[in-house]
Amino acid sequence: MSRTFLLAASFAGLAIGLAVAQANPVAKPNPPSQPVSSEPEATTATYGAWTLRCTHRQVGGATTRFCEVEQGVVPQGQQNPIAQIGVGRLSPKDEMRLTVVLPTNITFRYAPKVTAQDKDPGVVLTWERCLPGGCIADAALKDDVLRAWHAIAADTGRLLFTNAAGQNVAIEFSFRGFGQAMDAFAKERA
Repeated sequence: MSRTFLLAASFAGLAIGLAVAQANPVAKPNPPSQPVSSEPEATTATYGAWTLRCTHRQVGGATTRFCEVEQGVVPQGQQNPIAQIGVGRLSPKDEMRLTVVLPTNITFRYAPKVTAQDKDPGVVLTWERCLPGGCIADAALKDDVLRAWHAIAADTGRLLFTNAAGQNVAIEFSFRGFGQAMDAFAKERA
């Protein structure tokens, strides 16, 4: 599995699942599978504007729990998210990563950036790939940046990118609940 998180996998899985369902509208019964575990396959908990999402995945014959903290970014005046921001890591040994999923009408000439406050230099992300449901970019999230973001109570952050028409776009998102969600993430990963 690549360094792109659950957010990207979930988002891509949804897009691919919708494409397959549209191409093959006849539902086939699922073959018998293994017994259902007494543990939930997925859990979510909401902390302000952020959601802690955990799922169990089969990796190399073993079941592993993957968690991330994410937020759907909804521009003012709209109802649906235009982007998603996720923070997490694949294993406790891996570095913390910041992943964003943006619409496909973007340009690759300029890297997207996430900033927490006006004077924050921000985190510049690297484009990874585009899927039918969106384009994915990510970056390592250094401990000092994570600590600073953890301390922000209700400030608005900005997700900056350039659309396909060459226009710079700045979408605001909330840090409300980020610290609590990351504390819960740390307990899940312990």
